[in-house]
Amino acid sequence: MHLGSIQISLIEPKDSYELGNLIRSVLEEMNAPKTGTAYADPYLFDLYTYYNKPKRDYYVIRCNGELLGGGGYGDLPGAPSDVCEIQKMYFDQKLRGKGIGKRLLLQLIEDSRKAGYRKAYIETLPQMKSAIGLYERLGFSYLDGPLGGTGHTSCPIHLILKL
Repeated sequence: MHLGSIQISLIEPKDSYELGNLIRSVLEEMNAPKTGTAYADPYLFDLYTYYNKPKRDYYVIRCNGELLGGGGYGDLPGAPSDVCEIQKMYFDQKLRGKGIGKRLLLQLIEDSRKAGYRKAYIETLPQMKSAIGLYERLGFSYLDGPLGGTGHTSCPIHLILKL
């Protein structure tokens, strides 16, 4: 598929519902658990409000006006204050394998560094192999267990990057 015009922009209130549906559909496609993952997050359909706070940002990706992905960063409850979490990076199949995830992740890393964070943490699922490969290529290293209190108890892979 030719993607055409890609726009990466900060989330707006109108994006929240469509984004929540996209995240759920990707998790369903990956046969992810519905509990202990982003699928059950209480703010999944109001991500604009969640990210409209200091030291948090979320970007949506549109192609020809269609919302096809997104990702963000924010504080990590229960972790040191200089550690952020890279959060909710999900992409429609049409976006995968085209370098858009890397582009967005590099933006999130830069933004989180500018926000004052010194480390970035990510949790993920084993079936998200291409994402894990990207994290490894960008220098994330594995942790023995979770950091902070994300509530995503079904995500067994934990990685960290020094910013």
